[in-house]
Amino acid sequence: MIEFTANTIALLMQQHRNELLRFLAQRVSCPDMAQDIFQETFIRFQGYEEKNAVENPRAFLFRIASNLATDYLRSPIRQSNKAFDSETILAELENPALSPEAQAISQQELDLLISALQELPPKCRDVFIMLRFKNYSYAQVEAELGISNTMILKYLNRALSHCRARLTTE
Repeated sequence: MIEFTANTIALLMQQHRNELLRFLAQRVSCPDMAQDIFQETFIRFQGYEEKNAVENPRAFLFRIASNLATDYLRSPIRQSNKAFDSETILAELENPALSPEAQAISQQELDLLISALQELPPKCRDVFIMLRFKNYSYAQVEAELGISNTMILKYLNRALSHCRARLTTE
C-alpha cells in the first residue's frame, strides 16, 4: 500500500494529467470543464485516501473522474453553465437585440456572480479571477500570488463551488 502525501499526490497529478484531461475532454466536450473536473478528481482522491486504502491509484483516479463527468453531464448546472462565461454575459448585455426581460435576467446573473465573488476570501477570489477572467496560466498565478499548485486548485474549487451554489439558489 502506498502512503499518499502532498508530494505523492502532486506526482500522481503530473503523471496522469494529460491522459485524464484527454479522457475528460472527450466525455464532457469542454476543455475548461475537463480542467475543473480534473482538479476536483484530485481533491476527492485526497479526501478519500486519507480514510481508506487505495490499491490502484490510477484506476481509482479514472473512476472518480468518470463519476464526476457523469454528474456534470446530468447536472442542471451544465444547462446554466453560461452564467460563468463573462464574455457571453457581457455580449448579451451589450446586444441591443435582446429583449428587456433577457437583459434584466443577464444583469441579475452578473450581479449575483459579482456578489458571490465578493463573499470569497481575497486569495480565493484572486485565483478565480486570474484563471477564469484574465486567462492566466497556473504558472502565472503561482508566480504572482506565491502559492502552490495544490493551493491554486483548492482555491479554484472553492470559488467554483461557492459561485455555483449562489447562482443556482438565487
